[in-house]
Amino acid sequence: MTEEILLGFVGLGGICRERHVPGFKKISDVKIIAVANRSRPSSERAARDYGIPEVCDTWRDIVAHDGINTVVIGTWPYMHCEVSVAALKAGKHVFCQARMARNRQEAELMYDAACFSDQVAALCPVPIGMRFDRVIARILREDIIGSVRYANVRSFSSLWVDAATPMTWRKDHHISGLNMQTFGMYIEVIHRWLGNTRRVSAETFLYTPERRDESGAFATVHIPDQMAVNTIVGDGLPVHYIISGVSGVAEDAIDIYGDKGALHYDANNDILYLKRNGTMEPVQLHPAEEYDLENWTVEADFVAAVREGVPYHPDFADGLRYMRVLQAAYDSAASGQHINLPQDI
Repeated sequence: MTEEILLGFVGLGGICRERHVPGFKKISDVKIIAVANRSRPSSERAARDYGIPEVCDTWRDIVAHDGINTVVIGTWPYMHCEVSVAALKAGKHVFCQARMARNRQEAELMYDAACFSDQVAALCPVPIGMRFDRVIARILREDIIGSVRYANVRSFSSLWVDAATPMTWRKDHHISGLNMQTFGMYIEVIHRWLGNTRRVSAETFLYTPERRDESGAFATVHIPDQMAVNTIVGDGLPVHYIISGVSGVAEDAIDIYGDKGALHYDANNDILYLKRNGTMEPVQLHPAEEYDLENWTVEADFVAAVREGVPYHPDFADGLRYMRVLQAAYDSAASGQHINLPQDI
């Protein structure tokens, strides 16, 4: 008998509306039972818009609900740890929106709760580069660019060039913690493609130390405007990140250099190029290799993990790995020291 998946949403906005609700509704024997947003009116609108039968006043009501066996967390990062841990302790499966947590400490608590639970603890994957995961794995496996010697990640935007730009939740340390723009997302991509990070050294740069908050008052900014991070991945691969919100040019790209050629991933346009023998050509995807982002299977993959025990990634172990890198970057910038990461998961 197919296990019925009975969902409760904590925070139904943004990607939950665009992706997760439609994705779950396509799957048989999956029902959305209740929703709890930040306010009762917001919850009632979400329930009305998506035909959800119950509205709960708080996330705790979702976790305690006897008719719910799976909690979907779509809030900002500041609630991810508390809700995830409570849901897992209550014996419910968890699907949590990325970024995993605000810092390593919260991620460790979430991972420990997952380890002590028999439930599935899943994170929403970052879509960057997802279309090319299989072909990149094949290119590296078949030695097409040779032994990989170096990789770099560049993520440039003009988000924080203007000192008068007010704070948003992405700049709010309480809400976002250490998460800085796309840094955590690209750590996840590098881990998928090249392996886990072992060592970190970093510098952070904050050019506007105060910005106006939503009340109009000046508030101290803790999240950097720019980060430069050197890491060692796998058995000794140097990977460099430059993440900037104060660039006049917007550009996101990943370059992977081998001793026979290189890969250039244009993240803005989602195109992968192969560089060899002085030429650069787009990589042609075979249908069996391409991941269809327009019809992604994230929700179906999660349900298969719950029902059939199929491995799901990223799970809370994957999330802890990238949160350790994020934390280490801040710790290194503060101390001026290299940070060696544990490899115990």
